[in-house]
Amino acid sequence: MNVKLIGLGDLDEATGTRECFFEVNGFPRSVKRLDETASSNVVVRPKADSSQIGAVGAPMPGVVVDVKVAVGDSVSAGDPMVVLSAMKMETVCAASIDGVVSGVSVAMGDALQPGDLLVTIKESNNNEADDDDEALAA
Repeated sequence: MNVKLIGLGDLDEATGTRECFFEVNGFPRSVKRLDETASSNVVVRPKADSSQIGAVGAPMPGVVVDVKVAVGDSVSAGDPMVVLSAMKMETVCAASIDGVVSGVSVAMGDALQPGDLLVTIKESNNNEADDDDEALAA
């Protein structure tokens, strides 16, 4: 395998990435990579884990215009939690499950990319309440 670096693109200051151009066995390729030598004011946000039902991620790139929940708040599926704005359109990100907010990863004015973690919800355990009701009925 023969890999040859052709050049580096300009720094994208919003994301801290740079496009790298190279050849692999004579075929041109490019890849965007985080430039760790770039300015330290670039924020790298955690991504929502799709395997965790309580991890709510950003559906699109945008800016946070309102955060409607705080850690410890109880939410029901469908409750609005974060409002994003992109290209003068607002999108409400809602709770996916019933539970308690265990983490809020964004604040007003934050710029986001798709998949960035917004809110983490700890699923409420209704089974305990059902068990208590059954114990009282017996």
